[in-house]
Amino acid sequence: MMQQFELNRQFMTGVMAPFPNQNAHQQPAPITLPEFVRLNPSIFRNSTNPMDADDWLRHIMFEMESANVAPASYVTFTTFHLKGSAAQWWESHWGMLPAETVTTWQEFQLAFRARHIPQGLIDQKKKEFRKLSQGTMTVDEYQRKFLELSRYAADDVCTDARKQEKFREGLCRDIKLTLVAHDCADFVTLVSQAFRTETSLTEYQESLKRARDVGSSSSQPAQKRRVWIPQNVHH
Repeated sequence: MMQQFELNRQFMTGVMAPFPNQNAHQQPAPITLPEFVRLNPSIFRNSTNPMDADDWLRHIMFEMESANVAPASYVTFTTFHLKGSAAQWWESHWGMLPAETVTTWQEFQLAFRARHIPQGLIDQKKKEFRKLSQGTMTVDEYQRKFLELSRYAADDVCTDARKQEKFREGLCRDIKLTLVAHDCADFVTLVSQAFRTETSLTEYQESLKRARDVGSSSSQPAQKRRVWIPQNVHH
């Protein structure tokens, strides 16, 4: 049986040898625009936050790469998913270009960022980050604001050590003093330690307040109780 199986295998190998393997080096065909639309890619309309525009541009590029969109079609596929004021901007921008101009993906990215991520606003956000401090915010609110604005000043927090240093500088005095003796391995550990410190300080302050309330109530002079006595009983 084994000999017969081997003979059959050799026979089939000889029969199939003249035919080339159609799938050996065949690349999948690029996706069409209708097929890409059916994947529900993200759409951009407008945003007051320039980083939202930057996030969308990066995300739509990742979606096109993942869906096997031909690089030459990147601009067509991307501009199809601009809606509202963003679509109006592109129509106006494209209309001012010389006739038969072919916009490359690199040129589109530069134009998109110049319109939706203006350098003046980036500089303003960078200054806001450099002045950021916790103030009356909780640690959670502070770290969220810190991460949001730090994207505009990437050079200021280019390493984990510098990121920790900047975060410590903005913490409120009590938390900062408590963390002086703590050398955290990374930024995530520092934030976690700040959370625990804030919780401990809050509990301590609440216990002091309760103690003051109890002390103030016990130190008040005793008031004489007034007892009503009917007039006939008094007589």
